[in-house]
Amino acid sequence: MRRKDFIFEDRKEMEIMLNKIEFGVMAIPDKIPYAVPISFCYKDNEIYFHGAMAGRKHEILKNNPEVSFTASKVYSYIPSSFLNRKMTPTQFFFSIFIEGKFEVVNDFEKKKKILCELVKKYEPENTNMSMDKGQFKDSEIHTFVGVIKIYNMTAKAKFGQNMSDSDINIIINDLKNRNAKIDIETIEMINKLRDKNI
Repeated sequence: MRRKDFIFEDRKEMEIMLNKIEFGVMAIPDKIPYAVPISFCYKDNEIYFHGAMAGRKHEILKNNPEVSFTASKVYSYIPSSFLNRKMTPTQFFFSIFIEGKFEVVNDFEKKKKILCELVKKYEPENTNMSMDKGQFKDSEIHTFVGVIKIYNMTAKAKFGQNMSDSDINIIINDLKNRNAKIDIETIEMINKLRDKNI
């Protein structure tokens, strides 16, 4: 990574963030590289996802299982009006890059467990969800379930780590004044990263 200031190496935090980020993009090698957005969840050093049993993604992955995957969470946009109107506009964000190998999950019970994990991520309040009842009954039979087995995972967190304490304090005040929900989350990330000195 070119900017060493923004390297993020806390693996546990990366894993937590992966299950907060709603969508990622899987890049699949082809004559023209194919990048496809997917909903996903992370568990035990693997990315789980699902899809139809036909189509370009499914066909390419059967023959070429080496993939990369990226997921990012956008935080506050920092405009030129910040920092007493001296700010170079920028976007604060957290991103994760993964290299790995794709595998199809054929075991019926494992497919059901993975589909349950995916639903739990997007419906954390659904504590009674079962693949054997309601709208989920038998749907897993016709669903393609895949796993990316992770070889390598890196992350980048851009939250003004390259700025002086006095400048970042002004940015924090600007964010408090704007007071959007994402601004409060951004201030928490700024403070967390500066406290950890990551």
